[in-house]
Amino acid sequence: MKIDAFTHVLTESFYETLLEEYEFQGLSGSPSFLWDIEQRLADMDEFGIDKQVLTIALPPLWQGMDDETALELTKLANDEIRAITDEHPDRFIPVGTIPKVSEEFMAEFDRCVDDLDMVGIQIFSNIDGEPLDRPQFDPLFAKADETDTPLWLHPQLHEWYDWASEYMDHRLFGWPFDTTLALSRLVFGGVTQKHDFDLVAHHGGGMIPYYEGRINGFYETRQQYPENYADTDLPDLEQPVSDYFAEFYTDACLGASVAAHEVAYDFFGDTLLYGTDYPFGPGRGRAGIENGIAAVEAMDVDDDDREAIYAGNLLDLLE
Repeated sequence: MKIDAFTHVLTESFYETLLEEYEFQGLSGSPSFLWDIEQRLADMDEFGIDKQVLTIALPPLWQGMDDETALELTKLANDEIRAITDEHPDRFIPVGTIPKVSEEFMAEFDRCVDDLDMVGIQIFSNIDGEPLDRPQFDPLFAKADETDTPLWLHPQLHEWYDWASEYMDHRLFGWPFDTTLALSRLVFGGVTQKHDFDLVAHHGGGMIPYYEGRINGFYETRQQYPENYADTDLPDLEQPVSDYFAEFYTDACLGASVAAHEVAYDFFGDTLLYGTDYPFGPGRGRAGIENGIAAVEAMDVDDDDREAIYAGNLLDLLE
């Protein structure tokens, strides 16, 4: 069995609503590939993908949006994800989206879980440029803990430099870096100690699996020489700090690189999930499916571990 743990979708009606009622400026080129469900199903069948986890596309959409408008669109987006799943219940797994945090958005969180029967909630690596460990966002993680609802973390754009977008570096490297920052803030900000929740990070966990030694070394240095880092407030952890990072889930959306898959597996182990970012990338996502499968097949793991990456680890998460 193969389940794609992180894919993206729009509906034509949602996109038209953005254009006509909310003065959205639109996407470059035709975005119809995002709502071509028949092509999606054909691609899944061709490569043997049994199911996809669906999340709403366009994370930058929510940045700077006022709460009232964002809430209206959030409800519409979640309804659309549920509708697609209802049309193909054996092929799609619905994940809602909560782009902001307030009493009203937490009520929408409850609606996604209780009324729309969604398996998880997509959040973003920063909220209007603010890190996730800010106190005002604590209700989000408290709710995930209280309801035992997994979170899907998608990176968000950030204003790094004026020139960062010239070669798409703000997405190519900026998104995995923003994921890395978000996971770091959740650990060092004490959020993961305060609340017990599961989180699926996109794109192999960003930089985390490649910097295990650096993460532990930086933490140990600051613990040993606090006089040199008086402005650094770190939690008192009972185990190597990288162990806390390894408790996150992540998708293996790492292209065709077998080495990257194996580094991610060495670090995350049984929280590594097969994922592709479909329908983005070469061939409108087809290359991501094919290359991801080829990389998982080439990994130096036994058949049971390979099956767990393809589906078992995600199914365990959703139990």
